[in-house]
Amino acid sequence: MFDQLIPRQRKMTTRLGGFLVLMGETMFLFSILNFLMISRLQYYSSGDSYIRAVFPHYLLFLGAMGLVGITAMWIIYVYILPSKQRFAEEQAVKDNRSPTYDKILQVQAELTEMRKMMEELSVKIEKLAEQKTKGS
Repeated sequence: MFDQLIPRQRKMTTRLGGFLVLMGETMFLFSILNFLMISRLQYYSSGDSYIRAVFPHYLLFLGAMGLVGITAMWIIYVYILPSKQRFAEEQAVKDNRSPTYDKILQVQAELTEMRKMMEELSVKIEKLAEQKTKGS
């Protein structure tokens, strides 16, 4: 039922994805500057003195915000990233989208075939060795 509701994904080049990854990596740097500017505005806001009452100095406020950020990073590292990675890997192997996965399957099939051949050869060698010992 859900398969009919979810639109099919398209096969595309890597240009759009690469551009978005590059933008995401760059925007992180601007986010740090943006955070510092907004935090100063919030801390010194004349209409809201509650933050200055709780944190008597701006650096304490910044440290508390950093602690919240580090806690968020820990949660993301422990819980979110593994889930996202697994989802991405499952999407990559779906519908023959990953050439690497296809090659791994091909190599796995060849290894199975080679093991079978090795077993057959070892049986033949054992038989030849037995015949040689009986003939001597």
